[in-house]
Amino acid sequence: MLKFYIYISLLLIIIILLFKCFYLDLYSPKKVKTIALITILVMGLRYAALLILFLVSNIKYLYLLKPLFFMNLIGVPLIILIVLYIFMKGHIINFSYIFITAGVIIALYISMMLKCTCFLQNSSNVGYTMVFAQDTYIYWVYIGINTIALFLSISFINKTYTNRIGISIVILASIATIIEYIVWIAGIILIAENVIGDTLWIIALMYALNRIKKKA
Repeated sequence: MLKFYIYISLLLIIIILLFKCFYLDLYSPKKVKTIALITILVMGLRYAALLILFLVSNIKYLYLLKPLFFMNLIGVPLIILIVLYIFMKGHIINFSYIFITAGVIIALYISMMLKCTCFLQNSSNVGYTMVFAQDTYIYWVYIGINTIALFLSISFINKTYTNRIGISIVILASIATIIEYIVWIAGIILIAENVIGDTLWIIALMYALNRIKKKA
């Protein structure tokens, strides 16, 4: 039952954080606003899917949620680009490349959804979850993206132009995500779905948007 309460609490916290990000994004500079909104909507769709999988007991149509369920594979890389751009004040990432990268990520995601198969898995007390049947390399690519974010953050945390609090959150989110997925691949299930890393990445996004918001 403890895992049940932890899981549902994290889902509710994430939904609240996403609403907060949406509010902050209303006051973001124009060039950040659009890509941040796309990212917030993408993560919102993922957590709508997780809520449905948690609440619905009829398995009949749940497989249709596959394109939404894995949207953290789009959302988190976009969050990484946005927060590193903000926390490093544009010294490392050229903002114009973020939209290009977003297009590539979305195209790869669509291709992955068409080619890769997954199955529904019943998690006791917390509804259903989805896992890729054979294509576990996808999880390792995701771990790799977080590892790159981790090493970039560690490399630049002491630069004068860097927001150290923000970069510290990025480091924490990267480490949590890496550990969470490696442990999960090893067959150790902490909670029904890997949402701890997502939570920290959304906190990083919220902090970043708060740093650049315009006064109402």
